[in-house]
Amino acid sequence: MTEISPEASFQPVIERIKERLREERETFDQHKAHENRWFLLRLVMGYSSVILLTGIMIVSSYILFNFASFSITVVSLAGAALFADTLGLIISIWKVVFNPDFMTKLAPITQLEEAEAKFLETPTAPSAKSDLAILSAKYGANNGWMDVAPVLRAKIKDGKLQISVTNEELGGDPTPGVVKKLEVTYVYRGQTYSKTIPETEMLSLPEP
Repeated sequence: MTEISPEASFQPVIERIKERLREERETFDQHKAHENRWFLLRLVMGYSSVILLTGIMIVSSYILFNFASFSITVVSLAGAALFADTLGLIISIWKVVFNPDFMTKLAPITQLEEAEAKFLETPTAPSAKSDLAILSAKYGANNGWMDVAPVLRAKIKDGKLQISVTNEELGGDPTPGVVKKLEVTYVYRGQTYSKTIPETEMLSLPEP
């Protein structure tokens, strides 16, 4: 009897996860490059603003200290410019130094779905007698079988498992055109059980 290896049954999920990681890596790299360009632009604008604000401050201070040499209009404009310059400098310092959200924080964006994450988990023994654990499960007939234990483990919710024994639910058709069955061995309340379910019927664990 020939069985399909667990690696073969995992392959579609693994390929799907790899493709998602590749796409998200490209998105992350593009986002990082975009942020780098914006950082350089902000840096140039920041240095330019410092130079400009310093020049305005020096000129305005000179006019105010030598107000007798200038008209009232020029002195008023110099005072307003110095006030606006100081206010702008304070606001800039607050945004850059004290605002934690000024810079974008880059972080990994990959998030696996619960079912996909469980495919990558290493099965462990039940931690309590009330746990339901799938020890092994295979789906097929005659000389064509595939390991579906990871599929069943991923579908356990709140200590219960309900699944229709079909190609769609179990992730493939190991023997097309042949009526198949599901053979599962599981542990519940410290006891080990084996069960066989024909194709198209429902598997419900634990049994009432």
